[in-house]
Amino acid sequence: MRNIFRQLKNLKITGGIIWLLELIHGKDYLAPKLNYLRTLQLGTVGREVAEMLDNKKYRLIPKFENHDLKHIILDYEMTMKDEIKMQAYLIGNGNLTFPCLIFFSLGVFYPVIWKDLSKEYQTGKVSKSIHFLTLDNCMELQLKDVKSEYGRKTTY
Repeated sequence: MRNIFRQLKNLKITGGIIWLLELIHGKDYLAPKLNYLRTLQLGTVGREVAEMLDNKKYRLIPKFENHDLKHIILDYEMTMKDEIKMQAYLIGNGNLTFPCLIFFSLGVFYPVIWKDLSKEYQTGKVSKSIHFLTLDNCMELQLKDVKSEYGRKTTY
């Protein structure tokens, strides 16, 4: 029962944002782009993003393309706890946007990760800025090369 409550809470938080974006842009607005990413060579950033989304049975959501890119480059899972950790990293990395701060604030509901948030923030602070990296600009690059330059270098 507790697991079901957790899943509903996560769906409510993220589902509302995704629902609104899909209402504005349409559910299949980026389907052609996702189909293109699937055709890229193995090991490219775009192909890895497409495979991650396909494995989770997710679509490419408008305004989330670069967010999905960051999950791949920084090696954060697509779970609520990892999402919040990634936001701590991004804040340390200089991303002080409203959505980033909102998602980070959800960490108050996950005391089990509180000590990790400071570490993620510090790691982001000493890492090369990933803020302006876009899926469009690096989709055809090799993921290993992009990770080498922008990837998260854990300090703990």
